[in-house]
Amino acid sequence: MMDSQTTKTIAIGAVTGALVGAGVAVLVAPQQGQKVREKIAEVSELVKEKGPLINEKGHEIAEKGQEVVGAIKESLHTAQDFKSEAGSAISEVKSEVKDFQQNKTGSSSNVRSIQS
Repeated sequence: MMDSQTTKTIAIGAVTGALVGAGVAVLVAPQQGQKVREKIAEVSELVKEKGPLINEKGHEIAEKGQEVVGAIKESLHTAQDFKSEAGSAISEVKSEVKDFQQNKTGSSSNVRSIQS
């Protein structure tokens, strides 16, 4: 009895062989094979002609992508700087309000002590 690994290997080999055989049969068949070969030739010619243009456009897209990434990083840094500055400003305002409240309370007690 064969183990499951051997069975899988045989099955994969059989399927691969069938696909390769079918592909070869199509390519060497007299009439339909000729049409397939013509289509393959057309596609390969198109790739030869348009390949450099596609490559160039791909590079342009990659460059634009890098620009976008750079802009996003810059915006993120700006937002972080703004957040930091806003936090500092809020802390200063809180401190000023606290000082004002303390001074107001202190002034009231000074006024009361003078009135007595």
